[in-house]
Amino acid sequence: MQLPLSFNIIRMSLHKTKHLFFILCISLIPFPLLLHSQPLQLKIAGDTISGFHVDVFDNNQLLVTNSEEFSIDLFNTDYSTMAHLDWKGESWSGHEHQIILQRNSYIKAFDANLTVTITYEVINENLVRKTVDLFQPSMPGLLYTLKETCRPAKIPERYVTFENDSFPGGLVHEMYPSAGFITSDKKVIGFLTDAGYKNHYTRNTRRRFSGEGGGFVGMRKLPDPELFSVADSTDRAAKNDYIRYTFGEMYDLDAGTQTILKLPDQFQTEGHVDIKSLNTNFSITGTAAQRAAVDLIAPFRDQQVYTISFLCKGNVPVTLKLFRIKNGHKTIELEDGVKYIDHFPPGSAEWKLFKGSVLVPYINHDSVSMLIGTESGKAGQLQIKDLKIIEHKPHHVAYHILPIGEKSTKTTYMFVEPWTSHQQFMIDAQSRLAEGKGFQGSLIEKMLYANFNMLTWITDINDFTPFNVPNMNYAPDMYNRDCFFAGVSTYNKDLNLSLWSQWGKTQNAKGAIGTIITPRMGSVEVKDNEATIEWLIWAMLNKRRFGITLPQDKIEKAVAFVMNEFDEDRDGICLSHFPLNQLDVIDFYPKTDRLCVNQGMLAIALRTIKELGFDIEESYVAKAENGYRNFYDEQRKHLIFDRNYPDVIALTDLEPEFFSLWLFNKPILTDEMVLNHLDQIPIFNKVPGSPNPDYGTTAPICINLTHDAIGYAYFDGPDQPFGKFGEENYSNGKNEGYYYNGGSWFRAEYCAYVVGLKHGWTKARDMMDNRVWAEIYLNPEWPFSKEFIPTQWTTTDSWWVSTKGLCWNVFMLMANEVAGLRTPEMDPDYRKE
Repeated sequence: MQLPLSFNIIRMSLHKTKHLFFILCISLIPFPLLLHSQPLQLKIAGDTISGFHVDVFDNNQLLVTNSEEFSIDLFNTDYSTMAHLDWKGESWSGHEHQIILQRNSYIKAFDANLTVTITYEVINENLVRKTVDLFQPSMPGLLYTLKETCRPAKIPERYVTFENDSFPGGLVHEMYPSAGFITSDKKVIGFLTDAGYKNHYTRNTRRRFSGEGGGFVGMRKLPDPELFSVADSTDRAAKNDYIRYTFGEMYDLDAGTQTILKLPDQFQTEGHVDIKSLNTNFSITGTAAQRAAVDLIAPFRDQQVYTISFLCKGNVPVTLKLFRIKNGHKTIELEDGVKYIDHFPPGSAEWKLFKGSVLVPYINHDSVSMLIGTESGKAGQLQIKDLKIIEHKPHHVAYHILPIGEKSTKTTYMFVEPWTSHQQFMIDAQSRLAEGKGFQGSLIEKMLYANFNMLTWITDINDFTPFNVPNMNYAPDMYNRDCFFAGVSTYNKDLNLSLWSQWGKTQNAKGAIGTIITPRMGSVEVKDNEATIEWLIWAMLNKRRFGITLPQDKIEKAVAFVMNEFDEDRDGICLSHFPLNQLDVIDFYPKTDRLCVNQGMLAIALRTIKELGFDIEESYVAKAENGYRNFYDEQRKHLIFDRNYPDVIALTDLEPEFFSLWLFNKPILTDEMVLNHLDQIPIFNKVPGSPNPDYGTTAPICINLTHDAIGYAYFDGPDQPFGKFGEENYSNGKNEGYYYNGGSWFRAEYCAYVVGLKHGWTKARDMMDNRVWAEIYLNPEWPFSKEFIPTQWTTTDSWWVSTKGLCWNVFMLMANEVAGLRTPEMDPDYRKE
């Protein structure tokens, strides 16, 4: 039976909708009509003898010039022969809004021809795109490193990067790749790169240490550490100002030179530690009551690469931690290399080697504290000897390949804005990249789309297939469920099929799809979470969007797994060991049928399987859908998150309803169910400057409803739905408002509001607007996508740095399609078949 579905909210917000569609219509006006007022101009420089290059002007003011368009080092595949070119055009064509440079070169060292075409295009009044096309028909493979050096026409006031308002120079390795310079008349000229899978780079700096107790260690062959670099103080003293892209260069830490550094004489101990000097064998006695460790200031400098090594023996695991020290206080862990090493297993009888590298990017000249010892909470002995820290000057190796007869393209962007603030520079670095790629949408949509592109790079130095990570904190891992929500948000056929196919390769004998793919290390995590269901949904979307023929053997195996794992007796009731959504910090043995979202996801899975051509009776789907509706409690007026915890309410319980509206254009829940559920979600963080200051800007993903005047309570102690994880992390008032103890997750929250919009919830558009505002502006220093926003905090200094830049929030694009706020045609890769 078709259930009631109201669209009253659309009528109530007609004035907003008309205004929005006016903006959208304006954005669809063809580009050439805007050029009459275009201040950015391209001008050719040089001559037929010295070669041609392009200068960029703003209202006849020269902004950027180059001594060459790029330099390139070319190698054959055994590196026995090398050639270097500083490239300028031999011929050119075009006008002030588009210039094309060309040259055919004969490379004598290889007896090979190289054809290069460079195209500059003024995209809009703020943005220029540059593409470099390389082609060689002569050799099976030609390795290369390509550098584009962009030189300010006048000495800049200072340089900026995405994370630093004043950058001193050197390599730039931050959460989002961009850099710029500020002119004396307060303009900022920013530089951006296309996605890594397009320009063939990776921003990964580490690999899992899975077989050795978990955690990460830095890679011995480190690709693209200088993807962006800026003139340092030595360069500037020599009047050599620049911002440089370097594509296809790898550090080889096992080549080059190495310097063993002197360890400090001063150190601190905690717990039972017997030590005379860091250079000697020292012993550590672990107890159940306290940590036992040595803490020292490591001899690290910004923008260098190091290796930490030691031998260990004992019966308690080793902890190795690196923390930044600012003004004498420990702050955050270093990201790029040794991290999360908590349980490295030492040798029990023989000495065992630990060896891990770490890239220290620019960290504002903070000191680095190194802790080594044990914090296992177990009694035991540990011995450490031969502790060494090595500083590398690594060998630089070319790894990009130009295959015979295939074009290779590098795309970069330059934008020009009035300098107002570093916050605005971060916003512009995201929005201008999206515009450069032809993307249309609101500011937040552009920012999320750009973030998605910057977190999609190549898999490894010998594998240029696309690889998508949630954010820099989760790298190097590609997580199935994060990748699904990010990938399906674009209509890029090649990218969707590549990512989806990679996940298909992880399928096990039972038909389940893997959870994690991680470069340079394996993963055997394949379990009965929602990953396989989402892979089937992705298959259905790929078939709808691109008309592809699906690999039927893999589809049949995945369908069999879903059916047998979640509803073996075919009664329409879902049983699972895990929550079938992101709240995955608990598991159930034996399987449970207590969870609302699981029942809803079974209904979505059955309808997906039916569309994929399998014999699924409508009455069977109806049983599953009715089971989802049965989680609504008439007395409490909300969906029951977990039948054992009937007063817990979660926004994620509306996720199956969103899937049904998005995928099948039909509701499962009634208006009453949805509206009552949303009305009971508490809203936090009221801000006067938000679009709707009478409402809060963030809502908890999951929280207790109470029967007192406050009406809600964060989780605490053993009586909460997340089992041991919750008891350890949420007891005694710990982490209230953080992570799954009431944190606000943009994707889940925004999609829930869209469900409300479709069911006539009058607050929907206001709450959507407020939550968008919070994502950009609630923390003024973090104007970008986040894993979650705390719903209770004193200062933004307490926000978790690890949450910065979560990729799956780009799923907002699909939510806005459901809401009627955008169309597929606004995606530059959308193609009507």
